[in-house]
Amino acid sequence: MGKKSKTPKKKTSTPPASTNEEENNMNKETYEALNRLSLALNDLDDKIESTTLSHYRHLTNEVSEAHKMMTSGAELIKATSTKYTLVGKVDVAEGAKLTQDLRKGAELVSTGVLVLFDSSIGASRSYRAHAKQSARGVIASLMRLVQCFLDGSALPANAAELRDGNTIGAQRTGAVWEACDGMVKVPKGNRAAMRRELLTWVVECNETMQQFQDTVEPDGNDDDDNANDENYDCFSDDDDQYTSLEINIATACLALLKCSRGTLNVALKACECAGEQIIQLTDETDDETKKEQQQRRNKAILAWMNRLHSSARKVGDGVTELGMTMYPPMQDLDGILKQVAVQKEALDVIHEIILDAILLPLEEEDTQEQQEIISMTEEVTELAGKIRNASLMREKEVKDAVAAALLKR
Repeated sequence: MGKKSKTPKKKTSTPPASTNEEENNMNKETYEALNRLSLALNDLDDKIESTTLSHYRHLTNEVSEAHKMMTSGAELIKATSTKYTLVGKVDVAEGAKLTQDLRKGAELVSTGVLVLFDSSIGASRSYRAHAKQSARGVIASLMRLVQCFLDGSALPANAAELRDGNTIGAQRTGAVWEACDGMVKVPKGNRAAMRRELLTWVVECNETMQQFQDTVEPDGNDDDDNANDENYDCFSDDDDQYTSLEINIATACLALLKCSRGTLNVALKACECAGEQIIQLTDETDDETKKEQQQRRNKAILAWMNRLHSSARKVGDGVTELGMTMYPPMQDLDGILKQVAVQKEALDVIHEIILDAILLPLEEEDTQEQQEIISMTEEVTELAGKIRNASLMREKEVKDAVAAALLKR
């Protein structure tokens, strides 16, 4: 028998990134440093409410510096990432040298966020959450960019890729740019962050309402005899349609959702009223006693606003929870009653805070006589009063509709 000829091994081209140990080490060190920053950011607890707020409209120097670090770091990363990708595809060694600037930018972003999470800085929960989310996006996208040069996937491995082009690096760079733009757009200060979150809850409330609006309130102006039936049947399957008894429950629940949206809008207006009464103190103020009194009042107003915003978060979360109970078929009527009661209680808390806008004592030695009231506009107090009365009626309507459904089941 003749000897079998050995099949020659195919030659594989090694990516340029793996041919130079020094460049690989620089990319590897950068990737590991970014991973440590990512873990540090992930460990930050953005669910804890701020104990105190340091500002509303006018930022403190510490907050301004922290925000500047975040945006400056993002701009540095954005500018360097493009050069890193372009140079790295031509000369791996030169491209790897740019990782120092990438690390510097990432450290600036992360340091700014860590400063905001210091309890003594007085950043709101909203502000901290926005900053953390954006910073994590920047670090994650940057890690993916460095990784594609570390493993060589961003580099042409053969003549075909060299001819046709390898766009992995460009795609990862585009993701870094997008993340950095998001970092720059982080709301600056407590007022911007708190307003954005309140408006987000209003939008989510509108979206939840819209899911049931056409079913619960069909358009009566449609000339088609079957129009009401078509609007009523927004769910395709028969099992996913409201019965004649459930439609009354859904209508009352939808009305309570409208009260929730109105309450969030009133909370937004109330925060603006309170924010206008915070006086910006300067070092030129001569009367130290008056200055100290105003500082105490400013802190009390900020504490009131923080309490109002925290209560509004419960209303925003409750809208989603209530909406989940409204889908047909309504099997758990007790669950609906429970969620309606929870939402009504959350609304009552906000109305009480606004209508009795009393500044609570900040220290034990403060007495009841020292407490002051935050003056609200007539529009705010009237809306709060009307919505409070309306929410009481809506809760009663839900209870009556559920009782009627239970009797006929």
